[in-house]
Order: sequence, then structure tokens, then C-alpha cells
Amino acid sequence: MRYMINKKQSIIPGFSLTLGITITMLSIFILIPLASVLVFSLHQSPGQFFECISDKSVLNALITSVSCAFGAALVNCVFGLILAWVLVRCTFPGKRILDGLIELPFALPTAVAGITLSKMYATTGEIGGPLSKLGIMVSYTHLGILVAMVFIGIPFVVRTVQPVLEKFNPSYEEAAYVLGAGQFLTFRRVILPELRPALLTGFGLAFARGLGEYGSVIYISGNSAKNKTQVVSYVIMQKLNYLDYTSATSIALLMLIISFLLLLFVNAMAVYQAKRTGTDYEVAQISNISARQGARERGMIVLAVLFVFFMLILPLFSVLRNALAKGFDFYMACLQTDYVSSALGVTVMATVLALAVNTFFGLVAAWALTRFSFRGKQVLGALIDIPFSVSPVIAGLAYIMTFGRLGWAWPILEKFNDVFGTDVQIVFALPGVVLATIFVTFPFVSRELIPVLNSVGNGEEEAAAMMGASGFTIFRRITFPHIKWPLVYGMILCGARALGEFGAVSALSKTRGETFTVPLEIDALYMDGGADSITAAFAVSSILVIMAVVVLILRNIFEYRAKAGQN
Repeated sequence: MRYMINKKQSIIPGFSLTLGITITMLSIFILIPLASVLVFSLHQSPGQFFECISDKSVLNALITSVSCAFGAALVNCVFGLILAWVLVRCTFPGKRILDGLIELPFALPTAVAGITLSKMYATTGEIGGPLSKLGIMVSYTHLGILVAMVFIGIPFVVRTVQPVLEKFNPSYEEAAYVLGAGQFLTFRRVILPELRPALLTGFGLAFARGLGEYGSVIYISGNSAKNKTQVVSYVIMQKLNYLDYTSATSIALLMLIISFLLLLFVNAMAVYQAKRTGTDYEVAQISNISARQGARERGMIVLAVLFVFFMLILPLFSVLRNALAKGFDFYMACLQTDYVSSALGVTVMATVLALAVNTFFGLVAAWALTRFSFRGKQVLGALIDIPFSVSPVIAGLAYIMTFGRLGWAWPILEKFNDVFGTDVQIVFALPGVVLATIFVTFPFVSRELIPVLNSVGNGEEEAAAMMGASGFTIFRRITFPHIKWPLVYGMILCGARALGEFGAVSALSKTRGETFTVPLEIDALYMDGGADSITAAFAVSSILVIMAVVVLILRNIFEYRAKAGQN
């Protein structure tokens, strides 16, 4: 790692240790498994590769995924900007609740979101029923796929634009008004240029998230080859189910290339945005602007509240309503089956282990990336974000190509079992479920800590190091007080995402009652098709919905405490 060290060394201790741990963990859990997909793909000729990805069903799925993800990202840019504007510039009752609900798609499992949206937008659903009378069909159409992708992508745009708006000095707008500019011209010439990099970043993140989405899409899409409603992630999963690993890895490699390009675009936009906002803007009072734009702001508040109600709040009530459709006694009986108990146990175990690993990684990676300067720092930061842009199904495939019978690690695993007389299994066993959960939640903690540590700087740590303090003492006495609430917040989001992971686990878990997690048990119940089974699926889903609501409440509490500590 010597080539990564810059000439100007920080006096803060721990560079080699933290950087080494960061690179090692990143390689073990992310880079090596993904490289296994590439290595397996290289076993076939270029002709075979292009034959796989040019298959009609694959091309149709790719067109569907790209077009719907692109359209959903555009919708999210519009409503994400409105929501961010309302949350920053407007004051109204329930603002904190609205702000907390924005991250519901992070906390709500994708499988729960999928079955709920499918039910809501069906011809007999709360929204789909009235729309069908107008001749608008949503479920089992491309429009339904777009709706699901809008649901899971909206937080990326809001949380990317919101900080930029908070730093923007409204006095620039006042100056434009004084010079005679109207509201539209001021927005187009003064505000939009500052927001454009953030909007492009949010667009890229939402597009990447939608492109690789699986759980929330497969139910509402109908997965019909005839109607061209299959998405790429579904096609990859189907190839895995039929043990067609050649086709699965070829399609996955294509998606990985697209994901990496999107990741490069997002990071380029982030760097550009950082350069534009390198100086700290003084946040001015906006009372004059609010008075001038009162009518417009009221309209934006109404539009934002309606969007959040129909896209985020109504699905929660729909889950609870369907869960209790057959009475409370039936509801409780659904939660007390052996399958549900087993699924809860597997889910809790995978969540706890993933949370422990990713919290440790987040602390170490955040320290390495914010307290030291070295070559490749930006590249390393971008690599940590890979799970944000890679489909969870591809994550599952990556571990199959590493530890499965066709993987390079399979002979090593067999040798280990022969020497020690054990029967350790990774794929289609509990370790695989844990690894999949670690993969999809890998960046959550580090990405909450890095901005905070960058904002507070490292002056205090350097002063302590000059006085002879050890690295652990510096972290415990100086660094930790700054990050304790963001750390808890990141752990909550990581835990919530782990509880609801579906796509990656689906590829690595095949035995109901043994390796099924709660989202997989929900899927099994829902796909059974019977009225009782569907109600039971919503009953089990309500557990995760309650957890999601608790996460949002805790998120608001810890964010409030973090801001209070900064003040």
C-alpha cells in the first residue's frame, strides 16, 4: 500500500492499520465476489457472450428496465426537488413527520413494498380501482414498474438536493428580485445552476437503484414475456433457477458495466458539487422570500404532501388493512407458525452479524478516508458505494460464483471440510444469507460517518496526536463524541435494510423453514395465491412495517439530537 501514501503525512496515528482493514474487508465482501462473475464470464468466447445478451427476452428486459428506471428517475427529480424545497424553505405543521417519511423506502423491505403496491394498483385496489374505471391500468404494466421504481428512488434525490438547498444563500434570490427578475427567471438563472449537479447526482442514484431493483418490481410487473414486463433482475434470477449460470453471469456482467459507469458519473457529479460548494455559505433569513412567494409555496406544500400520502403513507395503511382483513385472531395465528418463527430467527441472526461487520467497517473506513490523504482516496470511496448501484440479485450471483460448485473457492471449501471433518456450506445455507445481507448493507454506516467527520475537520485529532495521545484515545475522547448520533443513525438504517433484504437472499436461500428470512417467507405466502395465504403474507409484512415505522421515529430522534449537539 506504499504507492497510495502521499508525501504529506498526517501525524494522526492509524493510517496503515485503518487503510489495510478497509481494503481487506472491501475486497473480501465486495470486490472478490464481483470479480468472480467477471472471471466466470471470461470462460466463454465473445461470440457466446454476445449471443447470451442479445437474446430477445434479455433485450426486452433490458429495454424495460432502462426505460422505466429512466422515467422513474425523471419523475423523482421533479418531485424530489419539490420535496427538498418544501422541507428547506417552508414552515408548516407536520414538517418533521414529512421529512422522516422520505426515508421510508430505505426502511421498508422491498418485498413488502412490492406486494403492497401490486395490491393497491390492481383493478380492485384503493388506487388501481378508480384508475381502471378511467381506462388506466397500472399493475402488470410498464406504468406499474415505473410506480415501484419511483417509490424506491425518491429518497436518493431528496437527500442529495436537500443539503445543497440548505447551504444556498437566499440573498442571491433577493438580489435577483431587486434587479427585477421574476420567480421563474430567478429559479432558472440563479437557483437551478447551483442545484443542477445535485439533481444529476440524485438522478444517477435513482436510475441505478431502479435499474437493479428486484423485490418491489416483480410483483407489480407481472413478469410477462409477452407483455414485455420482465426486468433484467428477474431474468437473471430465472437463469439462476434453471442453473443457466453462463447466461446469468453474461447478463450480470453487462449490468455491472452499466452500474460502474453510473457510479463513475455519480462520483464525478459529487466531486464537481463539492468544488462548487467548497466555501461555506451563510444561511440567510428567508422570511422576505417566503412572503413574496407565499401562494407558490402553499401550492408546493400541498403537492408534496399529496405525493408523500399516495406514494408513502397509503401503502403503510394498505398493509395493515390487508393484514387484518380476516380478523385479529387469524392475524395472530399467521404470526405464530413455525415457518414465521424460523424466518424471524434467521433474519435477526443475519441482521445482527451484518450490523456488527458493517459498523466496524464503517468506523474504520470513515477514519481512513477523512483523516488521511493518499493516492486513490476518491477511487476507494467510490468502490465502497458499489452496493448502492449493483442489483441485489447480482450480489447473490457473485457469491454463488465464488462459493458455489462452479466457484473458485469451492475446492478450498471441500478441502477444509475433508481436513477438519466438517460440513461447512456457504451457498444455500445460513452463511450465504449472512454474506448477502452484509453485501447490500455494506456502505450504510460509513456513508453516514464520512460527511460528519469531513465537516468537523481533523484539527483536534492532530493536536491530541502532537501531545502524544494514542489512536484509540484520540478516537474515544475526541472523534466519537462528534459521530455518536450519526453512528447510531447509520446503524439503524443498516439494520432496517438488513431486515428487509430480499433479492440477494433469494439467490442464496432455498429451504423454507431453515434458511428463509422474513421477506422470503412473505414471498412464499403471497405466491401461494390463496386468499388466506395472501392475507397471511400481509400479516407477516406488518411486522416489518412496524419495524420500519420504529426506524423512522428513531431516525428523527437521533437526527434531532445530532443537530442539537452541533448547535
